[in-house]
Amino acid sequence: MAPKKHNGFMMFVNEWRKTNSEGRKMTMAQAVSKCGDIWKNMNAQQRGPYNVSAKDADVTARSKVERLNCHGQPLSVVKREEMEAAEREMRMKRTTERMVLDGKEQHDLENTKFIFVAFNYFSKSVTNDIYIPAEFAACQFSLKSGKCSLYSSHINPGQLIFGQGSETKHHTMNTHQLPLPPNALGESDIGRLYANIVEYLRSCNSDANPNNSFVVFTSTELMDIVKGCFRYLESDSEEPLATVHIYDIQYLLYVLKKEVMDVADLPSEKINKSITDNLFINDFFEYHAGISCQFHEDNDRGKYCAQSKVSRWCYLFSDYMCGDLAIKPLPGKHMPPKQEAKFRVANPENTSIITNKAGSSGNTTYDSFNSLHSAVKHEIFDHSAFSANLNGTQDFPSLGGRKPRSNRGPLAKGLASRDARSVWNVPSSNCSVNDLEDAFDMPRR
Repeated sequence: MAPKKHNGFMMFVNEWRKTNSEGRKMTMAQAVSKCGDIWKNMNAQQRGPYNVSAKDADVTARSKVERLNCHGQPLSVVKREEMEAAEREMRMKRTTERMVLDGKEQHDLENTKFIFVAFNYFSKSVTNDIYIPAEFAACQFSLKSGKCSLYSSHINPGQLIFGQGSETKHHTMNTHQLPLPPNALGESDIGRLYANIVEYLRSCNSDANPNNSFVVFTSTELMDIVKGCFRYLESDSEEPLATVHIYDIQYLLYVLKKEVMDVADLPSEKINKSITDNLFINDFFEYHAGISCQFHEDNDRGKYCAQSKVSRWCYLFSDYMCGDLAIKPLPGKHMPPKQEAKFRVANPENTSIITNKAGSSGNTTYDSFNSLHSAVKHEIFDHSAFSANLNGTQDFPSLGGRKPRSNRGPLAKGLASRDARSVWNVPSSNCSVNDLEDAFDMPRR
């Protein structure tokens, strides 16, 4: 809001009230009426000092008011928030890179463990960034073991934010379709639920002290939701049991893929964040059955299930990187339980594996990729983006057993025995110059 402007007459009224004993006893309205006659009898030279004082007061008032943007926010506050956001993002990237590089330096990158978390929510508070949670899921993951452990729970907050019932119902019906409070499913004791979640995170970080913070990863679009839901859970606790840092899982995928390619001595120049982010957009495992909670399996809403999200992230990481480290994928760990492996681990020195002789399974596993760096390779024969068998004729009947059909076009019906000019679609290359000239000389109606 712009500051109120000053004028010379009011500056004169204020001074007259301070210096005149009669003016001290008058109200502002009486003083203005009295000074009006005096102001009219004053010349420009007498009014000059008061007009100058009014301009100086305007300049001083404008200097005290901070500049605002088009939304009415002070520019200094907006700039400070942008700097803090940039600092948080830089800290997130450095921490993520340090976690991956620590595993690489210890030659144990395939056993480095990460925690993935996801939330579903009912509604968001209008005044702040707190979300009312509806479902929580978390899992521990490593490239060697795949999905190690899983924690999932529905949440019953008891009541919704007053005045947001319609918005909550609309959001719920278009996403997870969980029952609304007070008929919501799951844990209703928010304090106990928060304690159980912290206990699970502490069990996944057994080497950490009880007062240490935990690092969890979620997708870019869910970062604000996960932060808001954790703030809601902490609000029912007398004091925060732990500090939970929420980092971007898509940046983790990019950094981890680069280091995995470096360990496997594979070219990584073409790997960029746009490619890895596109994997999350495509979400190849989105419609797989058997990876969601029972409620979403029964209602065919597995795409929005929090348990399904963290499981799909594990399968995505495994599908994208286990082949580079020659790790044999296990159903339920590295891929959905009902899906076949999309690559096999083979030893190039063993020709029986390549020729697939009788009695040879063609598959083998190794305890460590680093110890057999030069002896093991992986052969990709399919990709999870397309689950059909490229070598099976039953999946692609058009690839085999199809007999060529004779050309039934007008050119094949006795073209040699007919006049070329009598066929309507004869190419010009098959016509002589005289034929073309006759065509131009044809009479027009």
